[in-house]
Amino acid sequence: MVAVSVQTNFPAVAAKLDALGKQGRYACAVALTRTAQDVKADLVKEMARVFDRPTRFTLNSLYLKPAKKDDLTARVWLKDEYGTQPNYLLPQIEGGSRPQKRFEDLLRQRGILSSTERTVPGGGAKLDAFGNMSRGQIVQILSQLGAFNLAGASQNATGSKRSRAKRAVGSYFVARRGEARTGRGAWKQGLKVQHLPSGIYIKTTDGIKPVLLFVSSVKYRIRLQFALVALTTVERAFPGHFAREYATALRTARWGEPTKLAA
Repeated sequence: MVAVSVQTNFPAVAAKLDALGKQGRYACAVALTRTAQDVKADLVKEMARVFDRPTRFTLNSLYLKPAKKDDLTARVWLKDEYGTQPNYLLPQIEGGSRPQKRFEDLLRQRGILSSTERTVPGGGAKLDAFGNMSRGQIVQILSQLGAFNLAGASQNATGSKRSRAKRAVGSYFVARRGEARTGRGAWKQGLKVQHLPSGIYIKTTDGIKPVLLFVSSVKYRIRLQFALVALTTVERAFPGHFAREYATALRTARWGEPTKLAA
């Protein structure tokens, strides 16, 4: 998180606030908030530059907490997408392994994926214009593998005519390299041990294709220099914002009966 405050970034400014009392603190809060708005805008531009075709969801992933006259700190950070889990962009800022995605967590609960594994798209994955896996295909996978249980409702595949028709077009299955294979076909071919890389595959009339491959972890290098971009913007933008707001406060102040500065 980047916090823009008088005490942390500009301690010399604090000395000027006493002269105008509440009105001076209000002016400072407005300047801090407008600086934070600049920080957020510059970070969005940086995300558009360093990420490959970022989605609107990614570009809208920042929140801003404005400063107040009784709390002269404005904050810019990532929205919490997963509630108690880290935001998916955090590894791009700090490096290291990314947390499991929502559908990966469902696969883990189903016993298909371990807690230390992540997935990467295979040749049979349907990708959108941004290079992300199709939500529709993810739903199909979770449904057919019996992993789509959400808040008391189930979207898992059943024996209905509709479900059978979908599986006839393409059926998904899990393969674990090195595990014993079952079924008459495996014995006829002499393939007693699974030779496919661990992952989720789709079987169609055209053959078998990997859709999601299991990997031990996905390591990220730092790509979004969050703190550097933010602090550079703070040093550039805050002095001008504060000078304008402070001048307005001096011009409009009623000495002895201060009035609030309009934002």
